[in-house]
Amino acid sequence: MATFNYIAIHPSGKKIHGTTESESSFALVNQMRQMGITVISVEQGKRAKSELSIWKRSIGGGQKIKTEMLVVFFRQLATMVEAGVQLVDSLALLSEQTENVTFRDIIKKIKNQIEGGGNFSFALSQYPKIFPNLTVAMVKVAEMGGNLGGILEQLAIYIEDKDKIDKKIKSASSYPRFIMIFFLIVVAAVVFVLVPKFKDIFEGFGAQLPGPTRVILAFSNFMRNNLPAEIIIFTGIFIGIKLLLKSTTGRRLYHNYILKLPIAGKIILKSILARFNKTLGTLVTSGVGLVDALTVAGETANNVIIQEMIEDVKLNVTGGGSLAQSLERHPIFPPMMVKMIAVGEESGALESMLNKVSQFYERQLNATIDGLTAIIEPVLMIGLGVLALFVVLALYLPIFQMSGAISG
Repeated sequence: MATFNYIAIHPSGKKIHGTTESESSFALVNQMRQMGITVISVEQGKRAKSELSIWKRSIGGGQKIKTEMLVVFFRQLATMVEAGVQLVDSLALLSEQTENVTFRDIIKKIKNQIEGGGNFSFALSQYPKIFPNLTVAMVKVAEMGGNLGGILEQLAIYIEDKDKIDKKIKSASSYPRFIMIFFLIVVAAVVFVLVPKFKDIFEGFGAQLPGPTRVILAFSNFMRNNLPAEIIIFTGIFIGIKLLLKSTTGRRLYHNYILKLPIAGKIILKSILARFNKTLGTLVTSGVGLVDALTVAGETANNVIIQEMIEDVKLNVTGGGSLAQSLERHPIFPPMMVKMIAVGEESGALESMLNKVSQFYERQLNATIDGLTAIIEPVLMIGLGVLALFVVLALYLPIFQMSGAISG
């Protein structure tokens, strides 16, 4: 994304200017036009300290804005707006109460933009790393419908529920990741430190070494003698994967591959379906049109393959097809999900049914992760135990044999 400086006319007639990120100047003009804002001039420029680069400012490069802060922010803002406090005054109060320096500055800048004639949704859109398209879309609908307090509360609930799903997945993967890192450290210590010390002892025996010992010595020699080549190879593989994932073809191959993984693929798909249905349900409940809601919900998939399918669903819905029929065209969407959505469309309760589908996949995701965690932990511990046993036998078996020969 590039950074653009713009000057525009707000629907109220007031001139506004600022800095934001967009794919192109054309895309920025279109985005502002949809908000009723007329762009006078736009030019590409460096990222300013105001706006998005505020992440890199403040102590230590900027304080991280946690999900919990966003939940509290939207809940408190919803409470004050519903109590009749003006939006500008509510933002001023929240900025004073916020301890996080980065978030406090962002709230102040949003307040200043609204005081300058901008609307709330546009001000939020200037910080896409903090307030994604879903937030902007819901607030925009609230501004048109006059239910800002209620939609802000829905937004807080959505962010909180989505964060629970993300934390569940991270929690499930953190233990295996820690074990794998620990495993690699142990192997490196054995190969590069421990085995070389025993090598000199073994060479003085003058006898045939046991098989496990010969294996571990050969592996250690190979790794130590070819270390420069190994570094080059692994660095090349790392850079190659990074470059591949930056290309459209590479991302498609990778995203298609992870969906087909035996166990992880099912977990990833369930998490995508849970997020998609929750996002779509939240947006439709807030009054966002189905086509626009599909656009935003598709972005939460974080998977090119599924995003392309959702784009096809959106085009089919735009052409007059029902949501259920459009989803049914793609086998990756489970029949149960399609049938429940069809019932929701027929009964006029699509929003409620989407939320039920989301809850169903959240429960399935939690059960799958819990079951997998219960299996992975003992398997990893057994694997580490087998490795430790092999290393001990390989290093000490020759010594035991020599001691037996001497005592005999």
